[in-house]
Amino acid sequence: MSWLKSALLALLICMPMLAQAEGGVRKLFNLNTVTEELAEVIPGQLYFSFWHGESISIGVFRMVRNQQGHFPGKVNQHGEEMAICTEGQLEMTIDGKIYHFGKGELMIIPPFVPHTGRCLTDACTLVSWFTPGRRDEWGDENNSSPELGFLDRAKADLRQ
Repeated sequence: MSWLKSALLALLICMPMLAQAEGGVRKLFNLNTVTEELAEVIPGQLYFSFWHGESISIGVFRMVRNQQGHFPGKVNQHGEEMAICTEGQLEMTIDGKIYHFGKGELMIIPPFVPHTGRCLTDACTLVSWFTPGRRDEWGDENNSSPELGFLDRAKADLRQ
């Protein structure tokens, strides 16, 4: 239950920014069912959806291990990120230091610090808040193929 309180607190912090977003206050997703609504980015391995506020973006990422393992990732750098893990266990390397991050835990990654993550369980789900927003990278909310800076596209099987 404490992870739910953390997620609600994070959402309350972000609500003033979301209220000023295009279209005003919106119900974005239900944390209990959001994984059922994610778009498939890498068949059977990576699922993702995103929303934008005026100066913040929210992304939900679900990573699933298949016969090839987990999708190939690469080092990423962007604005500040706050992420809550809602499923699984991750190993995050942030500025060269290793952190373990699991269900119900919230992490803040400082802006423009190089980082990469690796799912340690069969599936991991993260809900991440980014500031500044990532509209330039991901496009509008109806974009079905957003650029994902953490994905090593050269090594990924992107068949859809």
